[in-house]
Amino acid sequence: MQIDVVLTVDELRQDQIINHTVIIIDVLRASSTIVTALHKGFSMVYPVETIGQALSLFDSDTILAGERHCKNIHDFHYNNSPTQLLQSEPNQKKLILTTTNGTRAIQKAHRGAGILIGCFLNATACIQEALSRPLDITLFCAGSRHKYAHEDGLAAGLLIHHAKSLVPNMRICDLGITLENSYQQCAHSLHEQLRNSTTGKRLLSLNYDEDVSFCSQVDQFELVPIVKDRRILSLSST
Repeated sequence: MQIDVVLTVDELRQDQIINHTVIIIDVLRASSTIVTALHKGFSMVYPVETIGQALSLFDSDTILAGERHCKNIHDFHYNNSPTQLLQSEPNQKKLILTTTNGTRAIQKAHRGAGILIGCFLNATACIQEALSRPLDITLFCAGSRHKYAHEDGLAAGLLIHHAKSLVPNMRICDLGITLENSYQQCAHSLHEQLRNSTTGKRLLSLNYDEDVSFCSQVDQFELVPIVKDRRILSLSST
């Protein structure tokens, strides 16, 4: 078994997803929002690329969440904010989510043999599920504005670190080795690392301090979101 890493949404090749288990990583914030939404009780998440697609799916059984370049979308109930969802009233509605990078990454990976959603919040549960499948793994980092995102690389490094502890003979690509080393150097300062990242600074400037702090927490949840028929469900409910 081997682990490969893709650093941005634009770099993905089809050979990296076909017959692979793919883990979508968008720490700030789509992956963290999806994990939190399912934890909060939303029955499923519909990831869509455009605002128009989101509005076309909206009905009385759905909630709209999303952002464009971290900013609110007019008439949406929530930003792409895990802490906003965490404070929402429990419900069984469906969450329609559109984001700048994360939902686009999910759409691009649709030919993967299995597509999971990972971040710091569910790191251990996510990599354990991926390792239970007899396929090579691709860690697909969404990045930010077509560039590498430090927080996604750190989360990929954490997943690799866990994988190596569980499967010592795991083959890791050179990039993965570098990201694991980066994670190990930064493991005790993840909150600070996220605050100092490009996306983190952008979120702080828009007063999303709580999101940055929340998304830096490791293993807060055991649930694993999985993409099925372009919907995202908690693995336990599939």
